[in-house]
Amino acid sequence: MEHQIIAETYNFAHHTSEVATPDYLIHSHDCYELYYFVSGQMQYLVDGTEYQLEPNTCLLIAPGVIHGIQILSSEPYDRYTFHFVPSIFARERREAITNLLPTLTTVRNRKSPIPFFIEHAEKYQIRERLDEILSLAGKSREMQDLLLPVLMESLLVSLFLKLSGGTPSIPHFSRPVPHDLAEILDYIRRHPSDRITLEKLSARFFISRSQLNNLFRRYFNTSVMEYVTGQRLSYAQKLLSNGMSAADVALTIGYTDYSTFYRAYSKHMGHPPNQDKSGGSGDIHSDEVEWSAVIPFRDPVEAMRTERALQQKTLPDIGFENNAYDPLDTF
Repeated sequence: MEHQIIAETYNFAHHTSEVATPDYLIHSHDCYELYYFVSGQMQYLVDGTEYQLEPNTCLLIAPGVIHGIQILSSEPYDRYTFHFVPSIFARERREAITNLLPTLTTVRNRKSPIPFFIEHAEKYQIRERLDEILSLAGKSREMQDLLLPVLMESLLVSLFLKLSGGTPSIPHFSRPVPHDLAEILDYIRRHPSDRITLEKLSARFFISRSQLNNLFRRYFNTSVMEYVTGQRLSYAQKLLSNGMSAADVALTIGYTDYSTFYRAYSKHMGHPPNQDKSGGSGDIHSDEVEWSAVIPFRDPVEAMRTERALQQKTLPDIGFENNAYDPLDTF
């Protein structure tokens, strides 16, 4: 880790590491991510599509989008990561700025005001602007909270003015993309409370159960139902952090037996449900309910451990204030 700025609503850092990973580090989170790739040998998976990134490529990842990285060698891997929620922006400009950012729908339609995939980003001085933001690392928290949102707004507006209406970069695909994978992932993400089964997915997307499982094994190193369970339990964690009781959460995500939910949650998260219980978010304004002060996104290191990609004895509590949100920081 070289530089970082961490607060309740943003996590900004410049990272360099020398760790290869045998598999993808798959995760998602309830915040936006600006990712700038400087150098290294890696592949990036976004929404079921695998990309081969060139140096100086910038990605804007929308909340809830399944994504991950695979580091192909121990060659230095250099990148900037900036995780943030809309509440960092001034209230009077928040909606307008957020509307410039990509969403799952606008990315798939290639109609994002700011493209989610920007090659040759050096042409737009993105790295220089990120370094300008990181220069606030030595300032007081008050100064960071005052200036960081302004600098970020300026960066996003500049990208919009320079890139909107133009021809977006065409990503380099590392291998053929299954036509239905993104739709399947989106369906699972949007139905965390449903009783999704392998049979139902197979029938809905006209794909055999064996083909479906092979697809998930190939891209996520897990079975379909293990993936579905992980998504349901990640949703459960969000409900708990927003004040819902563990018993109500179990019923909400389809567990009729609390003990079964308790065992599944404890196994997946590494701790019992009540540990993630929050007193709610009563002080949050109505237009900010989706972005509570506690950001309950999944720890990718836990995902690595689950998939046996890497062995790690202790796992950090991932949160903006306490940890830099990067899956390789503990290695």
